[in-house]
Amino acid sequence: MAARSPPSPLPPPQARQSGPWSPHVGQEVKVHAVCSEALGLAGAAREVVAGKRDVPWRGEEGSGGRRGGAAAAQAPLLSAPMASGRLEGISVEEAMATRTQLLEEELSSLKEELALCQADKEFVWSLWKRLQVTNPDLTQAVSLVVEREKQKAEAKDRKILEILQVKDAKIQELEQRESGLKQEINDLVKRKIAIDEANAFLRNEFSDLQKKFKDKSHELKDAKECVQNKEEQNRLVIKNLEEENEKLSTHCADLLNDLEKLRKQEAHWRKEKHSTDAKIKAFEDNLIEARKEIEVSQSKYNALLLQLNNKQSELIQKDMDITLVKKELQELQNLYKQNSAHTAQQAELIQQLQVLNMDTQKVLRNQEDVHTAESISYQKVCFYSVIKM
Repeated sequence: MAARSPPSPLPPPQARQSGPWSPHVGQEVKVHAVCSEALGLAGAAREVVAGKRDVPWRGEEGSGGRRGGAAAAQAPLLSAPMASGRLEGISVEEAMATRTQLLEEELSSLKEELALCQADKEFVWSLWKRLQVTNPDLTQAVSLVVEREKQKAEAKDRKILEILQVKDAKIQELEQRESGLKQEINDLVKRKIAIDEANAFLRNEFSDLQKKFKDKSHELKDAKECVQNKEEQNRLVIKNLEEENEKLSTHCADLLNDLEKLRKQEAHWRKEKHSTDAKIKAFEDNLIEARKEIEVSQSKYNALLLQLNNKQSELIQKDMDITLVKKELQELQNLYKQNSAHTAQQAELIQQLQVLNMDTQKVLRNQEDVHTAESISYQKVCFYSVIKM
């Protein structure tokens, strides 16, 4: 890793015009020396902090170089005339789109670099202001420089981490696609195996069917021979049946004669049946009339039975009424006896009350007599006392 030279101190924004005999010349020399020393320490700290990040920065620089090379390679495409239509398989519109995309990426990178340069400028300017005092704090300045370098290194680390995360995401996506393709390949292999098994099974079935076809052809030949034998047997059977048919025809003629005789007997039986049917009809008419008479007598019997039931129910009701009247009469007799006993008791009570009333009247008369006597004696006493007074 090459050692980095400390950056030269920046002049202040407003140049100081001082002559060789100015009293501030020595102080400015000291300040510049301190600033250069601080910046040298900052460069050393930057080397220490960013030592492990040198390779990624170089990679970024390489990518920037590649980006610039790609932009330079796309430049001739834009310089070509529009009438050519396509140059090397790329249309003018596609070239313009790629060129604008590259320019936008380059512009964004330049904006980031400009922001970083602006931040570095502001930091150096603030550091230079701190060192312009009479007694500058070099340790604080060095710590600020180290902290600034750490922040820059962390920012670069974050950028590298984002790039690595994007690459990891792409790798993961490719791995997923690879696993999906492997799964599809496995499925296709399984399908091929299944198809091969099905083909083998169909071949076996085809061979079995061929064997069965041969067996069936032999069976068909045997069946044809059997049919021929059966036809010969059927011919013999037909001859026998014809002979039997002749015998049966003679037997049928005999049966027809017997049938004619039976028909004559049937006509005679029908006549007898007609006479018996007439007798049966007369008996049925008599039976219908008897049934009607029975129904009339049954209706009369039902009416009489209904009247009898009504009379019986009336008698039962009257018996119940008589029993109720008897019960009421018995209750009335009991009540009469109770009332007579009660009246006797009341008469006795009335007599006792009359006797008590007479006694009370006598007592009241006696008390009135005593009271009148006492009042007379009291009046006399009062009269005598008044006279004495």
